[in-house]
Amino acid sequence: MPEPALGVLAGSRVREVHMAGRRGPSQARFTTKELRELGGLPGARIVVDPAELALDPAYAGTAPGSPVLPAMVRRNLDVLRGWAAGAPATAGTPSRTIGLRFFLRPVELLERRGRVAGVRFARTAPDGSGGVRDTGVFEDIDAQLVLRAVGYRGMPLPGLPFDPVHGTVPHLAGRVLRDGVPVPGQYVAGWIKRGPTGVIGSNRSCAKETVASLIEDAPLLTGRPSAPDPLAALRTWGLRPVAWDGWLSIERAEAALGRSLGRGPVKIPDWPGLLRAAQDDSLT
Repeated sequence: MPEPALGVLAGSRVREVHMAGRRGPSQARFTTKELRELGGLPGARIVVDPAELALDPAYAGTAPGSPVLPAMVRRNLDVLRGWAAGAPATAGTPSRTIGLRFFLRPVELLERRGRVAGVRFARTAPDGSGGVRDTGVFEDIDAQLVLRAVGYRGMPLPGLPFDPVHGTVPHLAGRVLRDGVPVPGQYVAGWIKRGPTGVIGSNRSCAKETVASLIEDAPLLTGRPSAPDPLAALRTWGLRPVAWDGWLSIERAEAALGRSLGRGPVKIPDWPGLLRAAQDDSLT
């Protein structure tokens, strides 16, 4: 994390965080690794209401070796069960509390003197078909800051075809499709390509597929044959590509920046800084 952002967060006065989901823990998209990392935050206490866990029909299917649930869901619920039982999530005296809440649907922002003062939630319950229904019960949670994280849906861009059902741009291996035919020179990667799924590693393989299509199409797009040395070809076009040695130089620069701050590697957050680091021979 860049040092300026870390400094702002370190000075934060926030002491209590509530994370609310409309459905139950078995439908949550977090991974077990993410949960455990949350529990490893120094000075943070994780709070889970066992009554909310018990509302989830999948909760009863979390016995060791149960074939009912995917392994990751079982592991997630095991972690949550430990917190609900009061297991300490961090060493030392906690200075912050993180509450994981389930079966709460936000319905209204509460206001006081022109500022947000809280959120009104409708209590939900499983509807028997994977969704939830409102129960007619409401709960207010005081808050001075509200962050919305209700999923992601791609939006159409002018000039590009769009699939309104899936919220994605139609594609074939990253090539944009119009009426089923690839559009020359147009490519997509990431969630607009495949929808809001996966983690950082998923984006890597997704981008690799798109770049492979781009490289395959390059002779057609440029009117030139594929160059035996792509870097040399780019330089003849007036471009300044960063090769592998430059990438390694960036890594060394980020490691040196971290050491100067008493930390691990710290990312360089801007393009000029990255390019300077890539071209710095003193770091070799």
